[in-house]
Amino acid sequence: MAVGLVDGDSMRRAAWAERLSALGFPIAWEVATAAEARAAWARHPPSALLVAFELPDGSGAALLAAAIRAQPEISGLLLVETPHPALEALAWKAGARGCLGRGQPCERLTGAVREALAGMSLWTPGAVRRAQRWRARWGDPWAALSLSPQQRAVAWAAAHGLSNKEIARVLGIAPETARTHLTRALARLGRVDRVDLTRWRAQGGLLDPRCAALLEEDPLPDFWQLIEALMGFG
Repeated sequence: MAVGLVDGDSMRRAAWAERLSALGFPIAWEVATAAEARAAWARHPPSALLVAFELPDGSGAALLAAAIRAQPEISGLLLVETPHPALEALAWKAGARGCLGRGQPCERLTGAVREALAGMSLWTPGAVRRAQRWRARWGDPWAALSLSPQQRAVAWAAAHGLSNKEIARVLGIAPETARTHLTRALARLGRVDRVDLTRWRAQGGLLDPRCAALLEEDPLPDFWQLIEALMGFG
């Protein structure tokens, strides 16, 4: 079973390649980005995929979902820094064998990876319930991945109470442009208006800072400046 390894951290990627080889899993290829993974896949489709959630050019969960749609029999596993029901929901919907946090003891993590890449599911009934409950309560986490970086920035700012004029000043865009981005973001997130969006965030929805990684599919150049401004307006 040849494994495709996708992780933007070269040292971590090399460590995983060595570990997987020691477990008897040959490495089909190891790459840093989603774009490189798609190119490598076209040349040499692997039997299994080990993918980091945060990639330099996109979402590891989205990459894994596309791979499983194209090759349903593949064994895929998503690695995250810190497990969260939102990330579990993404991995579960993508069809991954599991969603693992890197902070676990090495022996436990290695054993889980070996089982997942061999085709076994790591989903416990409790983990599945968490993922289902999170999606049922807060909406489909994949909705955020359909927003452009500008729409995500405007939605985040609006959810924290900024007006269109304030958003426009922070992001360096026209108020009319901010209004257009917000209208589209509300529609895609299934929110009725600003009040609904703010309530959703306050209750721990997708815009909760704990789920901020879900808003980072693309680089957002003004993200930290935006957060700074949000804190100033708070």
